[in-house]
Amino acid sequence: MIKKLLLPAFIVCLLLSVHTDAFAAGGGQAGPITVVLNGSQIEAVAYEADGIPYLPLRAICESLGYEIRWAGESGAISALKGGENITMDLKNNRIAADGHAYYMGGDYLGAPAESHIVINDYTYLRADLFAEFGLVPHWDQGGDKITLLSIKKNAITISTVKQNSEDDLIEITIQYPRIEGLEDKAVQDSINARFEKEALQARDEGLKNADELRTLRQSEGVTSPNKYETYFDYSIKYNQNGLLSVVFSDYQYTGGAHGSTIQTSHTLDLKTGREYRIKDLMLDQADYVTFISTAVRDQISQKIRAGELDELTVFTAIKDDQDFYLSSGGLVVYFQQYEYFPYAAGIQGFPVEFSTLKDMLSPDFSFLYGDPRE
Repeated sequence: MIKKLLLPAFIVCLLLSVHTDAFAAGGGQAGPITVVLNGSQIEAVAYEADGIPYLPLRAICESLGYEIRWAGESGAISALKGGENITMDLKNNRIAADGHAYYMGGDYLGAPAESHIVINDYTYLRADLFAEFGLVPHWDQGGDKITLLSIKKNAITISTVKQNSEDDLIEITIQYPRIEGLEDKAVQDSINARFEKEALQARDEGLKNADELRTLRQSEGVTSPNKYETYFDYSIKYNQNGLLSVVFSDYQYTGGAHGSTIQTSHTLDLKTGREYRIKDLMLDQADYVTFISTAVRDQISQKIRAGELDELTVFTAIKDDQDFYLSSGGLVVYFQQYEYFPYAAGIQGFPVEFSTLKDMLSPDFSFLYGDPRE
């Protein structure tokens, strides 16, 4: 019973983290919306709910060559093609693929969003979640057509390393990526060591918390109704053009009403192992700080006017070392819990489309606003 009270609090924390990987959603028509997949229009249409586009799951997957299997009342759907198996547990908002099981985000660009909707017994999946199928959606705000393009991923293999442990004080769940297939094994080992180090730091923090709780119990008789918890997981945000952008989520629960999550990210050159900051992507003379800050400020203001967000501290400008990651559609800056917004807002992310940054990007990164299939 105790665990049942704790885990939902963590899930809520995860689901409040914003997904910003696809495109800017807009209000407008409810549908139907034409769907064009890799240049060809499919027969099924998409629908918009509360400004968020939902795409026909079966029609798109079958067009990509997947076989769809339904598990009845469990709410699980499997998409199979060759040795690939993507399983979506729509009741519990979880996806499992290539040995990595993770939660779907419950927000889309800061607005509450279901992972799917059902219309006339057909399931429609939120557009950004089709990234698991290697698709990038593009939708003009309020438009009547969504274009889906299959991206050309880097020629690497990503597996998931898992570590799980539990005792009377703490439950620890660790998942982090391991890459294979790079020509330079030294670079590959360096990147993998970096991922492992961050994951083990989260594990060690959890063990330290548990030791402190054990000491309090022994010396002061302190009791806690709940176990402590550490949950470390990852998400691949960009895997193209020799770059890899990974986001890590480190959740620690040490008693009280809720735990806390710290999000970190790494955007890496797979040839050299170099980690990029925002300024490394830009021309030396580009005033990208002002441009991105203005774009973020506008998005925050829109959310406040819509009653979707409150500010604890007024945002004015991004930092020189601003947290960010790359998505297939743009550069996303994000803020930690309580940095500008209440805990309930989660970790807010704000996308800036590559097309709006093209005059500021270094020529070495001009591919960011090209066709994702190239």
